[in-house]
Order: sequence, then C-alpha cells, then structure tokens
Amino acid sequence: MQISKVATAVALSTGLLFGCNSDGLPIPTDGSTDPATPTSALLNGYWEFSDTAAFSAAYSSSSSDDLPNVYRFSADGETLYYYTDNSADTTLGEYERFETTYEETIEDETSGQVAFTLFNDDGTVSSVSVDGDYSAADGGLAIGGNIPVSGTDHSDNTEVTGPADTADEASGVDNAAQILDTLTDDTGELRLKILNTSSTVGKTISSGKLTVDLTYQLNPDSEQVDEGQNNSYISLYSTNDEDDKVSNAYHHGDIAIGDGIIQYRDASGSLTATGGTFDANSTFDATVEVVWTPTSHTFTINGETYTGAVSSDPGSFKEVQVIALRLGTNSGVTPYELIADNLKVYSLDESSGEYVEEFKDNFNDYSVGYDLNNSPYNSSTSEATVISLSGDDGSGDGDGDGDGDGDGDGNIAQADFEWNFSDVDGGTALGKTLTTSKNDSNPKQVVDGAASTGGAVHITQSTDSGSYGYYYTTMDSSSDPLAFEDGTYSMEIVFSADDVNFNPGFSQDLQLLENTDSNKGYKLIIDKSSLKPKFRIYDGSGSTSVEAETVLTNDTFMHILATFNNGEAKLYINGVLEKEATGLTFVPNTKDGDKVYIGGGSNSSQKNLEGVIDNAAFFNDVLTADEVAARANYFGLSAE
Repeated sequence: MQISKVATAVALSTGLLFGCNSDGLPIPTDGSTDPATPTSALLNGYWEFSDTAAFSAAYSSSSSDDLPNVYRFSADGETLYYYTDNSADTTLGEYERFETTYEETIEDETSGQVAFTLFNDDGTVSSVSVDGDYSAADGGLAIGGNIPVSGTDHSDNTEVTGPADTADEASGVDNAAQILDTLTDDTGELRLKILNTSSTVGKTISSGKLTVDLTYQLNPDSEQVDEGQNNSYISLYSTNDEDDKVSNAYHHGDIAIGDGIIQYRDASGSLTATGGTFDANSTFDATVEVVWTPTSHTFTINGETYTGAVSSDPGSFKEVQVIALRLGTNSGVTPYELIADNLKVYSLDESSGEYVEEFKDNFNDYSVGYDLNNSPYNSSTSEATVISLSGDDGSGDGDGDGDGDGDGDGNIAQADFEWNFSDVDGGTALGKTLTTSKNDSNPKQVVDGAASTGGAVHITQSTDSGSYGYYYTTMDSSSDPLAFEDGTYSMEIVFSADDVNFNPGFSQDLQLLENTDSNKGYKLIIDKSSLKPKFRIYDGSGSTSVEAETVLTNDTFMHILATFNNGEAKLYINGVLEKEATGLTFVPNTKDGDKVYIGGGSNSSQKNLEGVIDNAAFFNDVLTADEVAARANYFGLSAE
C-alpha cells in the first residue's frame, strides 16, 4: 500500500502574471521565468552505496552478486526507495521495491545535507542511520558525517533502471499528472523549465524532442461550467532578449487539442487546423511526440505527423527554454481535465545524430495529491497535481475494485493526516509521523493488506500486563489540528483482528483511534460486548456513542469511517452508512502534548489491536457519502 507522503521539496520562487489572447492561451504581461532554485543532486540517481571502512563496520549487509541494490531519492522530497534482488520474494536479477523516508537540505546543485536509515539487503530497515553533508560529481556521491558513505549512480544502466521500473509497476503504483483549470485568474499548467531538469545540456535545448502520453476528457468530478474554452496545449518557448519572457511572441511550437480538432499555432500566432480530428464526446488518449530544431517544429499524435510552426519573431529562433502542458484559459474555467504520463525530454547529439534523454517523469515517485509547482517543475505551474491511475484493478475481501495502495486517484478524497503502514514504523506519513509504544514487546511484521501485497503491518500483542503496544502521534500545541476545534472532521481506519476475543472476558473495548482527556475528544472503538464499531463523542462531562450494525469477525478486513459535523455524527462500515445521530455536543481535547492513538490506547490493559493495520487517516472536513464509498472501494472493501 502506497499512501500520500509529506512533501518537503523546496518551493520555487514567485511566478508570472498572465493575460490571455483571443484563443485563451495565457500570455505573460510582466517578467520572465523565475530564477533557478537548486535541484537536488540526489534526484534521478540509482545510488549504490559502497562499504567504506566506517560503513562496513557499522553495517554488515553485503552487496548483491547480481543486480546492485540501489536507492532512489523521491522527487517529493521525503520518500526514499530501495531496490533489492535479495529479498525473500525475489530472485537474482529481479528487484523488489521498499521504502522509508529521508530528510534533505539543498545547498546547491551538487551539495547539501541528507539523513536517512539504511536498508538491509532483504529489504528490512536496518538500525544504521546516515546523517551528514553530501557532494555529487561525475556520477559519484560522497556523504560525510557519522558514517561516511560513497555512492555510484546507475541511472545510465538499463540493466538496473529496467528492473527498477518493473518493480515500480509491481508495487501497484501507477501515477500521472492531472491538470485542471478551475481558477479565473490563471490557466491550468504543468511548466518545465529546462534549467530545472538536472539536464546535462544546461538551461536550453537547441534541437530536441519530447514524448508524453496524454488523456484529454471531461472530468467526471468537475463542477465547473462549460464556457466553451476547453483547449489543452503542448507549448514550447524560446529564449529571448526580454529576460527570457514566456510569451506567444516567442513560441517555438504550440499544439492545441480541444473540441474534437487538433490545431497548431502558426507563425503569426493564430491557431490553424491540422486536419486531425477526434471524437469530442469521448475520452481522447494521445501518444505524442514533438520534435524541434532552431527553425522548425513538427509533432506526431497517435501515428499521424503534422508540421507546426515557430513564431515569426526573431527571438523565437533561439533555443527552447520552457516546455508547458496547459489547459483552459486565464480568465475562465473548464470542466475538462488533461492527464499526462511518461513525460520525457531529449536533446539531439549533433555529432552522432542520436537523441539523448535529458529528463523523464512517470510521476510514480510523488505522493498522490502532490502539488507539482515544486522542483523540478517551475513555480508558474498551476493546478497540476499527482493522481493515481491504478484505482480500478485491485482486489480484496470485499467486492470493491480498488487496488488498495491508498494513494487514491482523482476521485478519492485526500486526507490531511494519513499513515499507510507499509513498514513496521507506520509507513509513509502525511501530516505527522508515528511513534510505536512498547515496540520490543510487541512483534510487528509487514503483511498483505486489504487489497495490496506487503502493504500493512501485523501486530502481535504481548500477554504481559503493562506491555501492550500501539502507535501514536503527539499533539504539538493546544491548537493542534488533530483536536478538530471547529467541530468538523472525519477519521478512517482499515484493519483486521486476529481474534475478537483477545480481550479476556471482554473486559475492555478495542481501541482503534483515540484522542481523549478529561471527557474531551473522540474515540473509534469496537464495543467489548456487541463487537460492533462505535464512534464515541465526548462533551466535557461524558460521552455519546453511535454504534454500527456490522459485527467484527476474525481475520476479516473492515473499513471504518466516522464523520462529525457540528453536532451530527455518522458511522460508515465498508463504505455504507450504518448509523447516524444529531444534536450531539463535542468538546475537543486541546491538551498540549496529548497523544492521538492508533490501534490502541494503553499499556496497562488489553484493549489494543492484535491483528493488521492497513491504513489510518484523519480529515479536517466532512467526507460525503460518495467520498466515503470511494475510499472504501479503493481498499477493496465495498458492500456492493
């Protein structure tokens, strides 16, 4: 299960102000592209770390006899992927992907500071942490600090990158970029400035090409009015003498797709029909290749090749500096969406006549919901976010069709706090990290989730009093968002229990999610007597509960989602509303330093989960019935 991750990438500087022309394509009215923010030297590398003397003494994991075991630092700025062919479920020559987190401070394009924990060869997280300054040069990486580490980049070795891509696919991650236009002061755009791509050619490409897979369609979730300005664009812009302004005056080729026709922008700046058409009432999937030289622009869509044009302004006959995928207009909105995947940019090696790959992005290294107006993309990017394309091919205990990786897609409500339990420490976190209690007394292992392989954590509780374990995060202040002071929130857990009778004599409720103190806060539990889920709301002097109808059974995954909206509580099981109540009073627990518990609530009594946690999440708003059903379905749990 891959879930939303905390995005800590460094933001780029302020973007441009735009106007628009008659066909709706934005034209900058001021300024130029923003100055470059350093791109991490760690990105795009497939790093094999060598065993220097200090490294070897601290870390006994040996290198592979076949594929090198490599690390990849995610573009989201926090997730670290590890590829090994030495795990229990792989054979030599085939990678399995594991993940943890890292922290980085970027100094410049070759150096910074990084901290992360090493993996053992079998994919388990070791106890060895690396924390120090790094520098990169000529395909090598040196990390100083507590444990000096040397790294070799295998990104040019297809025998490494190919199996790594296969491992990405096997992990169930299949993301893409979704571009929308719901703003009346900007257009939807994914902007790539060549300077920000870690390109070996510098900031521009004189002759080159790009390839991308596009889907252009009516967004089924859109609430925007169709104003008839629905074009999508693939735009190239050249350097110029106006401080490299991005403008139609300096377009180096522009393609428009919309209203059932394919157009290009001619030398005068007007859109001109190519003769290419598509069904305007259906989804249009397009495999696109765009080729340019200093004076020409051609493009191929689904095998049909068209001749475009470069602006007649002399400034356009320079080198391409910006590539942009756009949707809609600056002053209006559109109910359409443009989905982009497998974006690649190449430069032409004039001496060999071969294209050299300079940049690629399949968007699988970002969390779902990640805003792409961060490096390596330009800060003028607007309403371009990461979605999952894999939400319809999973299976599980229910009849839902989700893949259970928890990333969601464009139709899945995104949480404000979420933990995917892809490793025993609670997995990838969104919003806050988790801590484990009594970890040594309660063995944990990664197991299959509700609808995913290796995406959940099984907990075996100790039988010794005072040693029962749980996960928790801490309230940072009296106004911590997990207190939900405004009285509107939703909470979710996906889990299974080994034995519903684990609590001897039903002496304790089974705690699933909890944040209470002095009769303030909230709980989500399994009632000790009825064995039914119960949502408990505290009012300062006592509590009121809403109890579901479904009885918990052994070894069966259940999706529970509870919502509270200023006095109205609802409790959903596997996507179906089972009970609701109104007129309730909620008094939040605002005690600084208090814990928010997951899978338990105490060390001193047996009310903690012995079983599997697949996912836990909190939302700062109230999910609708459709949104609840979609999330349950995504984990393969549905009553239908």
